[in-house]
Amino acid sequence: MEHKAEYLSNLTPLRGIAAVLVAVFHFEMAIARFVPANLTMFFEKCYLMVDLFFIMSGFIILHVYKEDFAMHIERNSLRKFIIARFARIYPLHFFSLLLLVILVIFLSPPGTYPSAIENPRAIPTGFLLLHSYYIHDIYTWNIPSWSISAEWAAYLIFPFLALFLNKRKLPALIIFGLFVIAAYISIMYFLPRKNYLYPSILVPHNLNTTYDYGFLRGIAGFITGMIVYKLYQWPSVKNIFHKDIFAVMFITMLVLALHFAMNDAICIILFAALVLCFALNSGSLHTFCNNRLAQYIGKISYSIYLMQIFLQEPFSKGLRLPGVVGFGRGKQNINFSSGLGYAVIYLALLIGISSITYYAIEQPCRKWINRLGDKPFRHG
Repeated sequence: MEHKAEYLSNLTPLRGIAAVLVAVFHFEMAIARFVPANLTMFFEKCYLMVDLFFIMSGFIILHVYKEDFAMHIERNSLRKFIIARFARIYPLHFFSLLLLVILVIFLSPPGTYPSAIENPRAIPTGFLLLHSYYIHDIYTWNIPSWSISAEWAAYLIFPFLALFLNKRKLPALIIFGLFVIAAYISIMYFLPRKNYLYPSILVPHNLNTTYDYGFLRGIAGFITGMIVYKLYQWPSVKNIFHKDIFAVMFITMLVLALHFAMNDAICIILFAALVLCFALNSGSLHTFCNNRLAQYIGKISYSIYLMQIFLQEPFSKGLRLPGVVGFGRGKQNINFSSGLGYAVIYLALLIGISSITYYAIEQPCRKWINRLGDKPFRHG
């Protein structure tokens, strides 16, 4: 299973930008809100960056593995695919969850453990990547990791999706499109979602589902990415989306959509266009994306995403920044200048921690597991 697919370098920084924006979103939710929602809803809506992750994932996985499941699903190829994807996501997930459980159990101030989020019954669920299936009534432990559960669900069905797409292209695209539309509409308007922390408040018609049907959100985004990849292969699309003007246009539209809190479905469409713009661009955006710093932030983006919980956890145990007023998740406010300064420090610490976990956990574990996967399968 040797993959010689072209490296889409422009998408690496896009992953990094999305991870940083999710981290800032959680900073405002868990630590201190420094950009008032009445000024802009941009950061308030950055939970949608996870959907950008899912779309990029479906796009990239099809780009890399499109030949492996083109005609049939061969046992050895399937085995190597599953091992490779497991090696990519599981080691850091296992490490971060285990470390978080240990720290919370042994270092929590008296009376603060267990909370609803730190439900001991949810520990096995987390390790088994089942925590996006509405098994529990609230997000648990490493809160952002619900999306890893959803990502894994998408990986498990990808070979069958890819085979169907290759053998029945037009029917597959129609069915994929209908599924995506139905999934997103169901999440926003029909699924029985409930806010555990504030049960009397109606859940808004958005895509911010996590532990509650998050797997459906992940699969919908992943399949959207696969559809976008088929568009990427069309020469007419390539002739248009490689230009900087389209990148500027769709970035501007996305910023405005987030700023004005437009319907989340609009953002999904703009994310799809954005992935096309980044993947195909050969102009100034390409030059920016191949900057060493931009590439590096993208490279460690998975660590940024999973390790942010360790900077937020002390604040869930009662720590407060100087100058913060108000109580409750998303209700702790601070003035802009102080909050911006703290957010910069937070991001600098997070990037430092993520650099360590990338080189100490992610990279070596991935290589080790893939080496094991390269050994021939023996029938016992």
